[in-house]
Amino acid sequence: MSIPKAKHLLFVIHGARAELPSVRHLVDWVRAKGHTVTPRITWERGDAQRFAAEGARDGADTVVALGGDGTVNEVLNGLAGTDVPLGIVPLGTANDFARQTGIPLDADHAMDVILRRKPARIDVAELNGRRFLNASTAGIGAEATAETPADAKEALGALAYAITGVRKLAELQPIAARFEAPGFDFESRFLVLAVGNGRATGGGTQLTPKASFVDGLLDVCVVEARARGGFARLTLKLRKGEHLDAPGVRYLQVPWLRVHAERPITVNVDGEPSEIATLEYRVHARGLAVHLGAKQE
Repeated sequence: MSIPKAKHLLFVIHGARAELPSVRHLVDWVRAKGHTVTPRITWERGDAQRFAAEGARDGADTVVALGGDGTVNEVLNGLAGTDVPLGIVPLGTANDFARQTGIPLDADHAMDVILRRKPARIDVAELNGRRFLNASTAGIGAEATAETPADAKEALGALAYAITGVRKLAELQPIAARFEAPGFDFESRFLVLAVGNGRATGGGTQLTPKASFVDGLLDVCVVEARARGGFARLTLKLRKGEHLDAPGVRYLQVPWLRVHAERPITVNVDGEPSEIATLEYRVHARGLAVHLGAKQE
């Protein structure tokens, strides 16, 4: 790998990570290598998207997201429609995308990927006009993510999601919905919906284990309603991606999907929850340039 010429890098830093010694060191270290670094710190939702869009417009060579999956998602949306590459220094709880694509969890090593590797073009998914990189979920998993307190995520990491998920399991509430996709039109009462551009979400749960970032398709997994005991047993398979042959599990690979739920439901997109009743998913084939590690899926 050859070291490229000096770059202008826009660092979009999550406000809760801005005071970390590793982040301050990273800025100084990259500048010492001869690159221009412009740090922008986020304080509220929407900041990262705005900073990324401004950076792309002002000529940044790469916009680097320093934070978790939510920060990466905002930067991704700020770069939509541009050719400016995305760089990722993963500083979140789950860091699902980074783990799947070989981006190191160590900040310095992640920065090496950005400085030394040329960006690759990968697929980007979209829900109701908002782009996402890794996965969108609805049902029990999405509700668990939405209800996991921020301080629990800080203290327990991915385990916090599991603890909340156990509580949600005791409240099983199936959701009635209609699913439409090329060659598919079915109605179901479901417990879990996952739409994956990547394979894993929620700290490594492989809900869409056949997904690829470069196949131009969305992987869709629908887990239909069942008794609590049966679902509890299935969750062990869901974690490992061994659920595809289980009764009541539907798995599709499609370029688009529409879901019409009976009521607004909690939908998680790259770690950020919202309430939606009609979900329209699509994929943008090779729609993003991103600096990836050696492991590319």
